Amino acid sequence: MKKITLLIGVLNTIAIAAVLGLFVYTKMVFKRPAITEHGERAKLVANANKLDTGASGKKMIIQLDPITVNLDTFKDKDGKEVAHYASVSLAIEIRDEKDAAHFNDVKAVIMDQIIQNLGKKKFDELNQVQGRYLFRSQIIDSANDYLKKPVVTEVYFSDFLLQ
Repeated sequence: MKKITLLIGVLNTIAIAAVLGLFVYTKMVFKRPAITEHGERAKLVANANKLDTGASGKKMIIQLDPITVNLDTFKDKDGKEVAHYASVSLAIEIRDEKDAAHFNDVKAVIMDQIIQNLGKKKFDELNQVQGRYLFRSQIIDSANDYLKKPVVTEVYFSDFLLQ
């Protein structure tokens, strides 16, 4: 009986040490790599090159309707809620003009996804180049996920106003 109690005590100590080690590593040691413009551009180029291999036709750009969205609110140092909004005009590049009809059929759903994603963003995120590149890649990923094939290759912002 004494051996079992000792064994349980040792296992508890090991489990506590493992959880503590994980906590120290994730909160103090590990630093998430910063999102940089260069890194996001390289990711977009690599993704576009990967998508280009299946394209047989000519690329096409579809202009989407301008959207205005309230951004996620935050509390300032006085405790007051501060609201911001974003007004965005964008165009989507389709990898093959044969896919344009399919994209136009689901354009309303993709616009809804863009609005939902934009509404979850904070002003500080979108006020930086890295945040806009991240938002651009999220649009591409969510559109291609919904379409179930890599149709969207690029997103171009013609207007990006934050207030």
